[in-house]
Amino acid sequence: GAPIDELSRREVARRIAVVPQETSFTFAFSALEVVLMGRSPYLGRFALEGASDLAVARTAMDSTDTWPLRDRSMDAVSGGEKQRVVISRALAQEPSILLLDEPTTALDIRHQVDIYRLLNRLHQDARHTVVLVQHDLNLAAKVCQRLILLNRGNVCCDGAPADVIRADLLSEVYETDLQVETDPNSGSPVVIVPL
Repeated sequence: GAPIDELSRREVARRIAVVPQETSFTFAFSALEVVLMGRSPYLGRFALEGASDLAVARTAMDSTDTWPLRDRSMDAVSGGEKQRVVISRALAQEPSILLLDEPTTALDIRHQVDIYRLLNRLHQDARHTVVLVQHDLNLAAKVCQRLILLNRGNVCCDGAPADVIRADLLSEVYETDLQVETDPNSGSPVVIVPL
C-alpha cells in the first residue's frame, strides 16, 4: 500500500476505521443514522446514502445485534448498546484496518464474546488487520495472536501471548507481584493477582 501521508482523507477513511473507548453525540441521532455516518467516505459532497449504503449498514448492524435499535435515539440506548452501534459504524466503513480502544468495556459477557468472535472472523476470513487496545491481559491473551506490551509509552515486549504474558515482565511493568499460569483448556497464559 501507499504511505498514509500520500493518501487523501477520504482514502484513509476508506481504509481505516476507529472505535474509541467512549463516544458522545451532540445531537439525538438514531442508531441507524450513526451507522450510516460510516458510509460518508463513499459519498460525494452533499450526497445522500442510497439503497446499497443502507444494505451495508444493515449487515453491519446485524453483525453486532443492533438492527433492532435502528430507530432508537442514541441518547436513549445503554452504554453497551451505544458501543455496539459505534462498532457497527466502523464496520459500515468497510475498512481493511480496524483500530479499537477497549471496544467491549461497556458490554455484557454475551456481547463481549460476540464482538470478539466477529473481530476474529474479520481477521481470519476477510483478512482485516485488527489492532486492539486492551487492558484485560487475560482477555488479550485469549483473543490476540500478537501482543505489544507498553511501559510508559515504550514497547517493552512484542510477541505471542506466551512470550509477553510472563510473571517477571508483568510484575516489573505493573509494579505489582503477579503470577502467570497456563489455562489447561486453551493453553493460553492466565494472569493471577494474589490478594
